[in-house]
Amino acid sequence: MLFQEHVNRVRAGTNQARSLHEVSRWISDNTYIKGKLYSYRNHEYQPFILDAAEPEWVIQKCSQVGITELSIRLSLALCAMIRGFTIAYTLPTAKFAGTVMKTRVNPVIKDSAPLRDLVEDLDNTEVKQLGDSFLYLKGAASSNAPISVPCDMRIHDEVDFSDPVVLSQYQSRLSHSEYKFKGQLSTPTLPKKGINAEFITSRRHYNFAKCSCCGHSFIPDYYDHVRVPGFSGDLQTITKRNLHKIRYKEAFVECPRCGGKPDLSPQHREWVRENPLDNFVAFGVQVSPFDAPALMTPGNLIEAATQYKKHADFVNFGLGLPFEDKESTLTEDELKNLCVSSANLDSGFTTVMGVDLGMTCWITVGAAHYDGTLRILKIEGVPVSQLRKRYKELRAEYRVRMTVMDSQPYTETVLALQVTDPNLFGAVYTERKGLEIFNVVQREEDKDEAKQELRQVNISRNKAFDSLMEFIRAMMLTKKPCDLDETWIAHLTDMRRMKDWDLSSQELVFRWVKSAEGDDHLHHSLLYCYIASQMLGVSAGQSLGLPLLGTFKNKPREE
Repeated sequence: MLFQEHVNRVRAGTNQARSLHEVSRWISDNTYIKGKLYSYRNHEYQPFILDAAEPEWVIQKCSQVGITELSIRLSLALCAMIRGFTIAYTLPTAKFAGTVMKTRVNPVIKDSAPLRDLVEDLDNTEVKQLGDSFLYLKGAASSNAPISVPCDMRIHDEVDFSDPVVLSQYQSRLSHSEYKFKGQLSTPTLPKKGINAEFITSRRHYNFAKCSCCGHSFIPDYYDHVRVPGFSGDLQTITKRNLHKIRYKEAFVECPRCGGKPDLSPQHREWVRENPLDNFVAFGVQVSPFDAPALMTPGNLIEAATQYKKHADFVNFGLGLPFEDKESTLTEDELKNLCVSSANLDSGFTTVMGVDLGMTCWITVGAAHYDGTLRILKIEGVPVSQLRKRYKELRAEYRVRMTVMDSQPYTETVLALQVTDPNLFGAVYTERKGLEIFNVVQREEDKDEAKQELRQVNISRNKAFDSLMEFIRAMMLTKKPCDLDETWIAHLTDMRRMKDWDLSSQELVFRWVKSAEGDDHLHHSLLYCYIASQMLGVSAGQSLGLPLLGTFKNKPREE
């Protein structure tokens, strides 16, 4: 009932006597592609998404099936159909957004008389004015700020490759809109992260195939249902080297019930909601390559799989499914394996501590062993108001030798604790070039030059998290089990390692990006503990005869 009332309000705002349930018809009647009216031929799944007229939707998709093209045309259609309608459309970077404006948006407008006639003077690579409606295309990287004008709809394209903090800032842009439309689409990366997390918490729809031989309905799956004549092995074993020996062009989808070859064309397909009892708000759709069978045949998929360097990339981009890739994140299983009981440590260790500050301060205490391993003895969350007292108690209880503590946002707390602890260093994240993971800066107080005492460690954030991940996977870290193990694992799997293009260096780099929830505090706390162990010189690098991960301008003082 509430949704119907919402649609009725939207209908009242359209400048044509046409329901938003007919958006697909408006697009096919008024936009062109390659000189011909836009057609849903070979993309027959698209009207189902368009005409649902849902105020909030999520699309988890594979690549190259026309979803971005569809969302661009949807945006232009809404700007034309609803007077005074403003859309903020984001892409991973501003450069990408500008390219899409030039190569996707402009050609659609140019070929469409209704759209072309609406274009006003405000017409550039960031914004199009269509009558009294506006379409903004913006980047969603950390260097890009959201638009500062109210919006009626926000569409986030390639969610998993955008900065989640920037995306979250767009929420406030809808506050004063009567529509508050929201759309998210992306190829997925990790399970339960990014678009997959949004899809899981939606009313999930899948395009079932009904076998033309036996009538059985199923969701086509690449690894379960694709068959190649004369080949009985695992599809993952097909590579560039042996592809020519396999009859992959004759590959087909096999019915899991009768073993027949079902027809995957539109007349044998049906969208089915997986979770009818859930009351999620968002309308969710999974788009797979099997939803465009005329464009992506099983043979095409097999050949495409051999072109990807990483299996995870094929699953994400080729199949449109999430995949837990060890290059992208720490996994739950490997972290669970670190939580093991162990005999008491011998005397060959030194205790270190890492503290991540916030309203709740997260503390990690570890034993840095002479062989370079690090054993986590204690993790704890403490209200910031109790941190000074608890810090002193833990330092005395565990005889902590070296501490690295987040210097923000409570700098005064760090400075106050440094008065009584000469081996406490404030951490500052940087983006340093070169191979150094950290750099320690220490100076004595100089009243004549008005310089205060300084004990600080500058940490190259992304390289440091990479180093910590390698340290963990080298079996150099274990953890004493405790009641907070599940929280610890959740925090350490919150961030993902994303590929990004550095404009200044013109190089591909990796950045660690937290989720929209941002529950990654114990990950930072562990990193600070790890850096503290490195500052002692008791490190995996030293024990293996490798160079130290950081440098010192002055060596830390002994107690």
